[in-house]
Amino acid sequence: MATRIPTLTSLRAFEAVARFRSFRKAADELHVTHAAVSHQIKTLEQNVGVQLFVRSSRSVELTPEGQQYYPSIREHIQGILAATQRLQYPDEPNVLHVQSYNSFNTMWLQPRLAEFLQDNPTTRVRIISSFEDGNYDIHRFDVGVFNAPPFDPRFDYRFLFETDIFPVCVPNLMQVNELPAAPALLESEILLSVPNTGDKSDWFWWLHEAGLDPDRMTYGPVFDHYPLVREAVLSGNGIGIARAPFVDRDLASGRLIKPFEHTVSEPLPWFVATRKESKPDPGVDRFIEWLVQEIKADPTVRTTQTIT
Repeated sequence: MATRIPTLTSLRAFEAVARFRSFRKAADELHVTHAAVSHQIKTLEQNVGVQLFVRSSRSVELTPEGQQYYPSIREHIQGILAATQRLQYPDEPNVLHVQSYNSFNTMWLQPRLAEFLQDNPTTRVRIISSFEDGNYDIHRFDVGVFNAPPFDPRFDYRFLFETDIFPVCVPNLMQVNELPAAPALLESEILLSVPNTGDKSDWFWWLHEAGLDPDRMTYGPVFDHYPLVREAVLSGNGIGIARAPFVDRDLASGRLIKPFEHTVSEPLPWFVATRKESKPDPGVDRFIEWLVQEIKADPTVRTTQTIT
């Protein structure tokens, strides 16, 4: 009996839901409704004859069959996207493509990039931002900066830095007589965050290390990336959990304060990624050398790896 090939629409919906573990985020990326994604997944499951997801009111997880199906579908979907992108946007000569999370690009790289460009006037740099772990390979890049896993076998990874996380807020948010304040004051505040990196949220790690119960806290909106959390914190809408390199300028200027003394190591280290099959490129080497030197000069990070 001939195998019926599922539609590309249903496979794209499956790949997006599996990657995000969310119907809502998949719908946002595909620019369709939540109901449309659900319909495509239902159609695909009927087509292949197996259940691909376990759904609950709070989560979406792949079934064992879905876990087996996902890597191949993801590889082919990303291949189609990459091939289309190469067709629509041919390689630009002498352009260095650098990709990282929006937070790193906006809050760390951008303020320093002018120095690299001044020293390398013939090099053009294109900055590409991503928002999800493991989502970066849909773009072509020469240099990537990520705190991964998941690792992709097509790329080489070099340890870059580790850093700390801690709460930040505007100076007048909490009524305290002196700093550092008692962490228990957080129980009466709204906590702002980004989606989890790893199994637990940044707030979980910090609260647990500070001796507080994460279940006793009041959590506010979850934002796609740290620049949005920063804007909400600066507007006085709650307390954010921050990575040290991304808020050092705000702390130095007094726009934000670190109300509690306690800090926790970020759960995952940061790496610089390059494509294994790429040809030697002096421009890439110069950028990575500059990047490593800038990291070493940043007092908010550690360049010796302890997290594995």
